Amino acid sequence: MIRFSPEIVEILKSALSDLYVDSVLLSSYGIGFQFCDVNIHCNERVFANINGALYEWDDAPSNAPWGALGRQKFSDVSLSSPNLLKIIFKSGDYIEIETLESQYESVIIKFPSKDQEVIMETF
Repeated sequence: MIRFSPEIVEILKSALSDLYVDSVLLSSYGIGFQFCDVNIHCNERVFANINGALYEWDDAPSNAPWGALGRQKFSDVSLSSPNLLKIIFKSGDYIEIETLESQYESVIIKFPSKDQEVIMETF
């Protein structure tokens, strides 16, 4: 799809403000992060720093303690590069979500509906 832009950083700063990770969904086709009413589903790699250790999810079993991200409060978001979006938590832990330019969706960010409209960004 497309690379990340500074605009998505500003959108996420506003949308995730005061939210926390409600759940982490691991599946054979992706990994998802539910921030209360904002859902981020990733199909490419996700890098994480959890409790000072580095981990990677890459469509395969992972020994990362993903559950440790549960209930962590959002702090900030930035671009590490046009392909990596970094979400930082108040604890200092973070995740970096990768997108690739291809014909398939790498990342889908779904925001709360407005007047029964589905609102999402696809990268």
